[in-house]
Parts: sequence; C-alpha cells; structure tokens
Amino acid sequence: MRAAAGALAALGACGDPEGARFPPAPGQLAIVSEGDAAQPDIFLISAAGGNATNLTRHLAFDGGPAWSPDGRRIAFESVRDGNDEIYVMNADGSGVVRLTTDTVLDAQPAWAPDGSRIAFVSRREGNHDIYLVDTGGANVVRLTTEVSAEVQPAWSPDGGKIAFVTDRDGNGEIYVMDADGSNPLNLTRHAAGDLTPAWSPDGSRIAFMSDRDGDFAIYVMNQDGSNVVRLTDSDVPDELPTWSPDGRYIAFDDGNDIWVMRSDGSELRNITNTPFRIDNTPRWRPAMPAATDRIGSRSR
Repeated sequence: MRAAAGALAALGACGDPEGARFPPAPGQLAIVSEGDAAQPDIFLISAAGGNATNLTRHLAFDGGPAWSPDGRRIAFESVRDGNDEIYVMNADGSGVVRLTTDTVLDAQPAWAPDGSRIAFVSRREGNHDIYLVDTGGANVVRLTTEVSAEVQPAWSPDGGKIAFVTDRDGNGEIYVMDADGSNPLNLTRHAAGDLTPAWSPDGSRIAFMSDRDGDFAIYVMNQDGSNVVRLTDSDVPDELPTWSPDGRYIAFDDGNDIWVMRSDGSELRNITNTPFRIDNTPRWRPAMPAATDRIGSRSR
C-alpha cells in the first residue's frame, strides 16, 4: 500500500472534490514504456495523465531520455545499431541522429544547461566513467578516472556542477564535482544505496532514491547534502525522480507506473495506471511556449 510521507499528506481527507485537492501538474514528461512489440520505447505524456505518444517506435531498446534545455530535442540511449549508443531526436521523434560511435556501452545522457554538451556514461576505457561530448558528437572528454563505477550524471541548473553516483566508497553514494571533473565531494555519506540524483530547478535541492530506511523511496536534500527528508512511503521501490520546471512537483516511477506529487511529498497521483504495461524513467520537459506545449494524438 502506498502513502505520501510529506508534511501535507494528510490533507484531502476533508471531503473536497478530487479536482480541487489534486490540481493537474503542468507540462509533459518523456517516459519509457512498452511499444508495439512490447519493447521499451520513449513516449511523451501529459503530466496530468492521459494517452501517451510513442516517439521512437523501434524494435530495439530505446531508453534514458534526457531533454535539451529548450525542450525541443531529446537525447536517449538505444541498441538499434548493435550496442548501447547515445542518439538525439526532435521532440516529436523525428530527425534521429547517432551521437556516439564506440564499440562499448555509451548510456545515461544528461544535457548541459547551456545546450552545448551532453554528459554520458561509457565503458570505453574499461570502467563505467562519465564523459562529455559536444551535441554534434565531437570532442569527447573523460571526466572521471577512478577504478570504481561512476554513473547517473546530473547537471546543476547553472552548469557549474555535475552530481553523479559512485561506488568508490563501497556502496552507492551521491557525489558532486565541478563540470570539468575536479573537486569531487561526497554528499550523502550513508551506508545504504543513494542513487539517481536530480537537481531542483533553482539548484537548492537534490531529489534522489535511497533504501536507507528499507525499500527504495524518494528523498530530497539540500545541495550540500544536509537536511535529508523522505517523501514517499510504499511497499514497492520508488525510483528515478524528476522535477517540474517550476520546482513545485516531482515525478517518479515505482517500476510499473509514473507518479506525480508535490515537492513536499503530498498530493500523490498515479498518472499512467497501466497494470499490464511497464512505465518508468520519467523526465520532465523544460518549460515551453504555449504554442508548442502540445502532445500528439497517437495513443499507445
């Protein structure tokens, strides 16, 4: 059974209409869901729920969507050419371009706030390390060189820092480093697994998933690692948080559905509710002009 752990979770028991208690969250999310042949594809869905539009429609695995800062393009990972590589497409699924061409895994893209570079994870030097590449595919630069695994890069909104996950201390910890790879700092310092960092739009907080209290749940902390607060409480793992552009909401998945809640953990809502389909990896679209903030009509 699921319950919200935020301070306002008890609100809503007063008999108010559901629409008043749970106003729709704004904007759109890129998510990973099962496509026509039950393979993972990238879809676009309203943050209020409803039909989702399949953007990739490919027989190979497509996952790990990451929005460009202007919300017009999506970087993603795919095995459509034989191994995991980074691709970029327009927000409607058109114009797919392969960005990396290595023979080993390239995955987990994260777009820099200025739109010029993409951070990603690769094993091209043997370990899982974090690299940068220009959005045209040139100038690949390795940022991490530890013998441990460094994964799940996430840019700070000002582009000066990259949060990431590493097991260099023997367990999954969230670190932050300068955007050139220097000055790594452990933010979480906990014996449990702390994973999937996501910066708030104002850069003051980081959402993440952790099993420090048992099952994986969504937490937030200050950008320096202080003031850790648990937001979700469920008997299934909650994972992969993403912030709305205005910082008022957080979306996440529980391995099967996409959920949206207030950034304090209240007003929890399932926006996919597809018991026979797996929906995961939500990524909130950056704010767009009203004329382009539309979702296609094709349903999955």
